[in-house]
Amino acid sequence: MKSLTTIGLVCWGKGGGRFAPLALAGLLCLGLGACSTGPQANAMKKTFSSFDRPTDHARQPPLAAGTLDFRSAELAQVLAIYQELSGRTVIRGTLPAPTITVRNQTPLNRVEALQLLDTVLAEHGIAMVLVGDTAVKAVQDVRASIEAPPEINRPWRELPDSGSFMTCTVRLKRYHPSELVAVLQPLVKTPNAILPIDGDSLMVLRDYSANIRRMLKLIEELEQNPGSGTSNLKH
Repeated sequence: MKSLTTIGLVCWGKGGGRFAPLALAGLLCLGLGACSTGPQANAMKKTFSSFDRPTDHARQPPLAAGTLDFRSAELAQVLAIYQELSGRTVIRGTLPAPTITVRNQTPLNRVEALQLLDTVLAEHGIAMVLVGDTAVKAVQDVRASIEAPPEINRPWRELPDSGSFMTCTVRLKRYHPSELVAVLQPLVKTPNAILPIDGDSLMVLRDYSANIRRMLKLIEELEQNPGSGTSNLKH
């Protein structure tokens, strides 16, 4: 295991510049296979994402509470840590320039840490969109749906309750997709999040995982109890 890596964040607030240390215990080593060349390490995923399953990273050491400690940090600094945590290249275009403050109060594994950062960045209008297995794009949330977000088709209970951007496809049995748009719209956070395809009884959802969880839960309830809360719909 590599020794403790300390990364300094220069934080700018009303009092001017101040130094806030971000201590990441073996950050470049945790779960990336860099510390071991055994068969098990080679079989593990070499990069991390917010949608990874626990089995993708066996025996992953957690990050202690307070490891992520951003205090009015610049976006570039946050994205640099995101890149190290994920092992992915962060690609960025024109973005807003927020200052970010967040501290993890409980231990987190890398996947949970990425979910936390996704959620914080989403609150500042920035979506992290996975690109294959080796990169992630940081884009303005209004552009996220056209960046080919990853297709994650899982039951809503298995999706992270976070600001991790994704797409999924739902096949409806009892309703025409266009009939449910008005019902789901209040749960949407990003533009063009719902694409109904009536001819194939399909609905494509493109939004943050937390929002899609709620939409899928509602769709499941409506499909199981037709007419519940939708008495004005024909089915």
